[in-house]
Amino acid sequence: MNGLLKFWGGVALTLILITLFVLTVDINRMFDALLKANYWFLLPGISLYIIAVLFRTLRWQLLLHHIKPISIWRLYPVVVVGYMANNILPMRLGELVRSYHISTRESVSKTSALTSIFIERILDALTLLFFIAVSSILIPLGELAHAFGEKSGVATWLLIVVFTLPFLITFALLTICSYSFKSTNSLSSVITKYFPPKFKSTAIKLMESFIQGIKPLRSPKTLALLFLVSLPVWLFEVGLFVLVGYSFDLITIYGNLGNLIIVMMLVTATANIGSSIPAAPGGIGLFEIVGRETLVLLPLAAIDRSIAAGFVTVVHASLLIPMIILGQAFLWKEHLSIRRLVRT
Repeated sequence: MNGLLKFWGGVALTLILITLFVLTVDINRMFDALLKANYWFLLPGISLYIIAVLFRTLRWQLLLHHIKPISIWRLYPVVVVGYMANNILPMRLGELVRSYHISTRESVSKTSALTSIFIERILDALTLLFFIAVSSILIPLGELAHAFGEKSGVATWLLIVVFTLPFLITFALLTICSYSFKSTNSLSSVITKYFPPKFKSTAIKLMESFIQGIKPLRSPKTLALLFLVSLPVWLFEVGLFVLVGYSFDLITIYGNLGNLIIVMMLVTATANIGSSIPAAPGGIGLFEIVGRETLVLLPLAAIDRSIAAGFVTVVHASLLIPMIILGQAFLWKEHLSIRRLVRT
């Protein structure tokens, strides 16, 4: 019952966000921008995103290596299926699907797998925050943050704190837990001591799997490598944003390729961080609104809201649809269905 409520709550939120997105743009002008776009740029753009997912797989391989060395080619379908599930299911259920799928395929603990996926999300957020910091060298982000604050009715300082602090604190806590291995074990013993007898053994196993999952953070070398691999993950996705920008002739608006790349780094970061709340499938609605408003409110150049809306719609479709198709192909190959995985 609780699962059904979450599912329909996610669907309802998606519909509300899409309605808000549609009501705050001139639909006729948006469709005109969509009709004028040059979609040949999507082919290389989607190819770059598929390569980005390959780097995501490499990063996950590094996070799981201490548990079990797994070939990148065996992990890649699992990652794609997980992203497919995230794109069609609310509440980021794709993370649970991926952890279950890897556990059945490779006999990896579900909790350890889920912990490694959680670490991935933190690494993604920190990499995107780094992109925002790089963008701030050329773009006055104070004006953008102030404009976002006025639009949302949220104080600028609170907006910055919400966008940054949770990720930084979580990463710091996970790293401390991984280094304080004995203390974390002692703490887990204290916590599980108060569990009812019938749940105690399960709780102990879960805590042990969690501790196992954060183990890679103990190695500075592995940590540096994880951050290094996270850069191409997002740089290739920025490449998709840039090529869709060419589709909508944004190069003319921003004047040169350098400006376009910096802007797309920023839009990639804000749209993905803004849509990371586990609610709507694939972040639909939030991604479009945050991405569009970033383009519109940027002081670097004036861009029509309808063109920005068309741009983010095509970008998001290019991120979601290929993973859904590819994920379904992998499931067919394994004689599985997404419904079966989710139900389990």
